[in-house]
Amino acid sequence: MATKKIEARGYIFQVAVGGGPTWTPVLGLKTFSVNPGDHDAHTEATDFDSNGQYEEVVLQRGGSLKLEGTRRIDQATGLADPGQAALDALAQGLADSSVGQIRFRYRTEVQWRVWPVTAKSGELGGGTNDLGKWSMEIHRTGAETLTAAP
Repeated sequence: MATKKIEARGYIFQVAVGGGPTWTPVLGLKTFSVNPGDHDAHTEATDFDSNGQYEEVVLQRGGSLKLEGTRRIDQATGLADPGQAALDALAQGLADSSVGQIRFRYRTEVQWRVWPVTAKSGELGGGTNDLGKWSMEIHRTGAETLTAAP
């Protein structure tokens, strides 16, 4: 089977909104980075029976995702892009309101990676000749699941 290089702009990110949930795209993205090993916890398991060979086990798995792009505003309503707004709200939540869901995949992949997540707002800003910046840091909080892409 032949493989090909893929462009980063081919990735799709959606956030769950409401109890359904309704999956809402996060628009305005320019860059992203996924770190599937973030927050892993490895514990040494070497003992006398290891015969001098290092051993370890993983007792915790984690993951993080950083999204960066331009702030998007609806000109008619003055409201933020619904995907950005949902993540902004999640980043302000406490206790149960601080946990949501995000899913992502490359456009031709047949499965979504679905993460239960918490979010932390990143920088907003820009200079005289810049578009307004928006960013979000997302941490997986539970197991990743895979679901079929429609």
